[in-house]
Amino acid sequence: MTNVISPRKKKPPVDSAPVKDMFSYPVLTEEVGYPPSPLSRPGGATPATGGGASGGLTQMAARAIGDVLGWKANAGDAKGFVGALTQSFSLTEVEGRVESKWTPRTYTVQTDLAGGITGAQASLYTRAQVAQEKSLPLLDGLYALDPRADPEYVAALRGMAKSQIAEIVKQFAVVPPSILRVNTYFHILLGVDRKQLRPEERPNVQTDPDVIGGTLGHIRDIYGIWFQRHGKDNPLSNSVDDEQNITNFRVISDYMTSLLLTWLGNYDYFKLTMGKAPAFLGTQLILISRQFNVVAETVNEVRFALDSVFIGPNERQQLLLEFGPPHHMPGMYLEDILTEIEGTVTDEGPRLIKEGGRIALYNNVIPVMDTLRDMVEGAKSPSNIGSLPDGYRTVRVQRALDDLHDQIRYLVTLARQVGMPVPRASQQ
Repeated sequence: MTNVISPRKKKPPVDSAPVKDMFSYPVLTEEVGYPPSPLSRPGGATPATGGGASGGLTQMAARAIGDVLGWKANAGDAKGFVGALTQSFSLTEVEGRVESKWTPRTYTVQTDLAGGITGAQASLYTRAQVAQEKSLPLLDGLYALDPRADPEYVAALRGMAKSQIAEIVKQFAVVPPSILRVNTYFHILLGVDRKQLRPEERPNVQTDPDVIGGTLGHIRDIYGIWFQRHGKDNPLSNSVDDEQNITNFRVISDYMTSLLLTWLGNYDYFKLTMGKAPAFLGTQLILISRQFNVVAETVNEVRFALDSVFIGPNERQQLLLEFGPPHHMPGMYLEDILTEIEGTVTDEGPRLIKEGGRIALYNNVIPVMDTLRDMVEGAKSPSNIGSLPDGYRTVRVQRALDDLHDQIRYLVTLARQVGMPVPRASQQ
């Protein structure tokens, strides 16, 4: 018997480019602060320096106003502020004096792009609010018909149900709502199988208050407030008041199961996807507004990566990139590319959307962003890359450009979901 010794497999070569980058160029660091971090205050003031008090107070006041009005503060949008104020407060004259009533709004009424919750989500949120407003007083008024019911269980179950209903309504006010969280709370509240909470599974949702499970089912069983079981009436229900108590539970149950059915009917509007998906303009503008900010932030990350390889602001202004096939664009200086992208997402894009809506998105914003995306792709390996500084070819710079390209692509995807071509002129 001969032993055959297999040859040792060669290990794949290790990519040494990142290691070379680390030794060739220093890893620069900078203090980064996002609100409410002290570093994000004007001038980097902190309480220790004595300059952060006013910045912190301004931040607290802005946050409080935003919470009360449900509006994203924008100093240049007076009309949006008036609109948020009008929607949040109603004025009535009572015996010669004006009284105001505050209507809490837990979602952003208006963004930089004049977007807000509209369409399916606005309808669902309004329905959920009504269900909550009607259900909570009835829930507080329920009493146990079963004399053996433990008062502690009664109080605990009532508190759990109120919290679960409030969480579902809260999620419907978020853009985008968490599908997993909404489904989880419907599962806890109604006992419905989470596998049944997908429209493609053709769910058969149980709507009979005497059969539903979850927290409401526990309340029904412990309180003894069911109407019929096995074809027999509830022996604990002896008076009209007792039957009204059972009726109130059924009303709560009907509100929650109908809300679940409405959620499932509008499920497709809340699935997150990179492809074409149905979307309403107002709600989508919130996501587009956020993505504009992400792209602007990524542009600064590219600049920081360039700084770290000694390609500073002045050099970027004179660093010419020449684009060959397949883009065939005229050459541009690197800083001009970054400035153009930044200006588009912070000024031109939002202004066009405000003025032209869906038509501007399709016919102006998307073509411009497509061009900028091609420009970034060409900037990764321009035809004259051999004459550019060595630092430009480092992994850190290339990855920063990759990230910028991907963020612009996602912005275009969001815009395509609600963009609309110019309608054809009607033929007389």
